[in-house]
Amino acid sequence: PTLALSDIQPFLNTVDASKPYGALPATWYEQPTAGIFYFTAVAGLGKLPSRLLPLVPFFCNAFTKIGTARRDYTDMARLLDLYTGGMGLSPHARTRFDGPGDCTPFVTFSGKCLERNESRLFEIVDEFLTDFNFADLNRLRNLLLEYRSSLESMVVRSGHSFAISLSARHFSTTRYLNEMWSGIHHLRAIKEITEDLSDERLRELSADLVDIGKQIFTQRNLKLALVGEDSALTAAVTPLENILRKLPEGETDAYGPPDISLGDELPKEGWSTTTAVSFVARTFRTVRMEHPDAPALAVISKMLRSLYIHREIRERGGAYGGYAMYNREDGLFGFASYRDPHIVNTLNVYTSAAEFIRSGQYADEDIKEAILQVCSEIDRPDPPGPAARKAFYRQLIGLSDEARNQFKSRLLSLDREQVLDVAGRYFIIEPEQMAEAVISSADHLQQANEKLDRPLAIHRI
Repeated sequence: PTLALSDIQPFLNTVDASKPYGALPATWYEQPTAGIFYFTAVAGLGKLPSRLLPLVPFFCNAFTKIGTARRDYTDMARLLDLYTGGMGLSPHARTRFDGPGDCTPFVTFSGKCLERNESRLFEIVDEFLTDFNFADLNRLRNLLLEYRSSLESMVVRSGHSFAISLSARHFSTTRYLNEMWSGIHHLRAIKEITEDLSDERLRELSADLVDIGKQIFTQRNLKLALVGEDSALTAAVTPLENILRKLPEGETDAYGPPDISLGDELPKEGWSTTTAVSFVARTFRTVRMEHPDAPALAVISKMLRSLYIHREIRERGGAYGGYAMYNREDGLFGFASYRDPHIVNTLNVYTSAAEFIRSGQYADEDIKEAILQVCSEIDRPDPPGPAARKAFYRQLIGLSDEARNQFKSRLLSLDREQVLDVAGRYFIIEPEQMAEAVISSADHLQQANEKLDRPLAIHRI
C-alpha cells in the first residue's frame, strides 16, 4: 500500500491568532486545549553584550532551578510541581525568513497549567521575573557541575549533532550562535568556567547572570503568547498587566543580530575526545526556503539518505547511522555519520554521494517516496496548544503561511527533470566551499590526516 501525491492535501493546516483580549504586547490563541493554559514570554537578545552571550544557555538552565529572592530552590520546585505542568527557559538563534535573513536571537520562558491553577502560575511567573536571584553560591556551584556533566555525556551520545554544528558555524551568524550555545565551543566555555569555582569567581558569575536577566526582562523587550480557551485567556489579562507594570521599560528592537563576527575561512577540523568511534560531518551552502530550488533540495536529502548514504555508511561501512540533511531556514546542506569506524572513507562517500545524485540512477518512484517523506514532516499534526505556540514562533521569525504553502505546492509538483537540474547545479562543490568537522579519538584523527590531501586542523575538546 502506498499514497499517491494526489492524496496529499495541497495546503498546510494553519493556526490563526484570535482577537486581542487586552492592550498587552501579546498574541492570543483561543484553542480547544481541554482545560490547559499555555504561557510563553519571548525576550530578544540582540542588545546583550558579547561577553554575556556565552552564558545565556546556563542562565536559562539555572533560572527556574536556583530559587528567587523570596524562596529557595526547594520551595520553588514544590510550587512548580504542585501548580504547573512545567516551566523553563530556552535559548534560540533563528534566521528570519523575510528580508535579508538576519539572525534573530531570543529566550523563551514557557509554562503550562490547568485552568484552575492559572492564578498560581502567574504568581510564579511574577516571582521569577521580578525577583530572580543567583545569590545561592552553593546551589550555583552544583548546577554548574551538573550542567557540565550533562554536556560532556552528550558528546558521544549526540556526536553527529555536535559535528554538524562545528562544520556549519561559519556560514551564518545564526549557525555561529547555535554553536556558541549548544555545541563543542559551549562545552569548552563551561569547562573553563568550572575550573575555578571559588566563592569569588561564583560571585562574579552570579552578577553576570543577574545582569542578563535585568537587560532582557523589560516591558518593551517581551512578546507574549497565550493559548487556551476563552475563559482562561480572559482571566490572563489582569495578572499579566500587573506583572509588566513591575518591570522596567527597557529598550526596543532587541531582536536584531548580535554584535559578533564570523571566521573568514570554513573549518576543516578534527576534535579529539575519548571515543573509539567517529562522527564525521560535511556542510556546504545551497539556497533558502523561498528559492524555487528549495523543495528539490529537501527531496534530494531524503533520497541520498535512503538510497545511498545508508547503504554505503551503515551497511558497508559499519557505522550506526548516516544522514543527509537540508536546512531550508539557513540554506545549508549537510552529511553526517554516527558512531562511525571510518573517517577518510566516509568523506569519500560524501563526495561520491554527489556523483550519485547527479547520475540519475534512481526511479521516479524513489522521487515520489522522498516527496512523501518531506510531506510527512511538514504535515505532522500537533495538539492545539503546541500547534499555536509553533504558529507564534513562525510569526516571530517572519515565516508566513503563504510561504509555507508555496513551498509545499512546489514540492508536490516536482518531477524528475527538476530534481536532476537541481542536483547538477548544487552538487558540484569545490573543496574550499565545503566545511568539515570530525569528532574522534586523537589516534584516529592522526591516522586520517596521513591519508587526506587537506589535513584536518586538530583541536582538543
